[in-house]
Amino acid sequence: MSSYIPSRHFLFCLLLLLFSGCDLDDDDDFVILDDAEVATTNRPQLRAFYGDPTLQRIVVVDVPEMTLVSTPSTPGMVPYPVDRAGIEDKIYAVTRGSHWIDVYDVRSTEYLHNIPLQHGPRSAEAYNAALELILVTGSDKAMASLIDPKTDTVVAVVGNDVKTSPTDYGGSLSSGHPFWLTERLFVLIDRANRKIQLYRLNGQMGAWETELMNEVVTPSSVHYIINQNRSSLSNEDKKTYYAIAEGVSSEVEQQPPFLLEIHLMDEKLIVNRQMPIEATGISGTGAHHGDFHPDGKHIYVGSDEGHCFVINSRNMEVVKVIETGKGHGHTTFVPQKNIAITTNHKDTYVSIIDTNTHNKMTDITVSGEQQNNQKLQSHTSYVSQDGRYYYAFASDNGIFYELDIEELKVTKTLETGGSPIQGVFIDRSGWK
Repeated sequence: MSSYIPSRHFLFCLLLLLFSGCDLDDDDDFVILDDAEVATTNRPQLRAFYGDPTLQRIVVVDVPEMTLVSTPSTPGMVPYPVDRAGIEDKIYAVTRGSHWIDVYDVRSTEYLHNIPLQHGPRSAEAYNAALELILVTGSDKAMASLIDPKTDTVVAVVGNDVKTSPTDYGGSLSSGHPFWLTERLFVLIDRANRKIQLYRLNGQMGAWETELMNEVVTPSSVHYIINQNRSSLSNEDKKTYYAIAEGVSSEVEQQPPFLLEIHLMDEKLIVNRQMPIEATGISGTGAHHGDFHPDGKHIYVGSDEGHCFVINSRNMEVVKVIETGKGHGHTTFVPQKNIAITTNHKDTYVSIIDTNTHNKMTDITVSGEQQNNQKLQSHTSYVSQDGRYYYAFASDNGIFYELDIEELKVTKTLETGGSPIQGVFIDRSGWK
């Protein structure tokens, strides 16, 4: 009797189902964001680097020329996000189905080597410029590794070395997005056990030590800590953070998503306030990303059923519910135009919102119908510095597009194939 050995293609497809999910999502002189979701730099000198889990490759696009530069393959399985290696001339392909990160030269996209990990990588966008370390959380275990991007070596590891598979809204990834609260304090989000752990990093380069400070329990799994411009906050407000508990929808439990207000006091986390993301007659069926309005007061939270909940963070109340699109996962604010653009992962259009009135202006079709069983719209988008152009992928259709924000229409497209889903925009103006 012969035994059945599954093919590499079968295993790859299985891993793709297990490890696809949002991320964040995120910082240096090449200008990238902490959550790798949205960048705002000068339009003429950009390249976009996206992970393509369907064809197991990186997709590199020259943004101003709207041309395909290269498509290097990844030895690791399920390349999902592509993140910048701090300020180094390298990019990290976060291969969620393997226990390593693939490293490439940012200019030539030549494969260099990999970084072995004790866990599958989930996200690698959290760069600590002061300590010159990257925080990488786990896809299959609630763990995090600290990486020195100069040497591409792991210098410290925290968390529980046990595989988990969360069942709350937001998928099966074990950890949430990595996030530094301060220069020395970072969080590890354990999605399966519904808790956030606070760690302190002690020591110095070559002799790092980690210390678990405390942990807090959350209503459901948390996706990430909401990014906020903290420079203008008071010293007291700088100790307050907000997070989204994703919600639960199963046969045994039904729970809406929650907005959590978390306070940092004496190097300990405290859940200060929490509110269900719902309004009269409307309850969110699942959420993971929230985005601060430019006024620093309101938070826009997209929900899976197709609404945007506008929340006053001061009194923790829903002030408006806007009908957007199914799978509303991210909101990109364009303050120069007083609008916001929603990423609707499960719909063919983006929604345009007037941020002065919190009213929807229109929907703009950016994708065809689903063809490859992938998200219709990418996690990562980019807005030109003047607020004129918006760039993203119609992921399932494999099409990179330019949306003219003044004309409110798609003006350019580039067909790449595959399903580029998440990555980073890098300013190449200083390259030689």
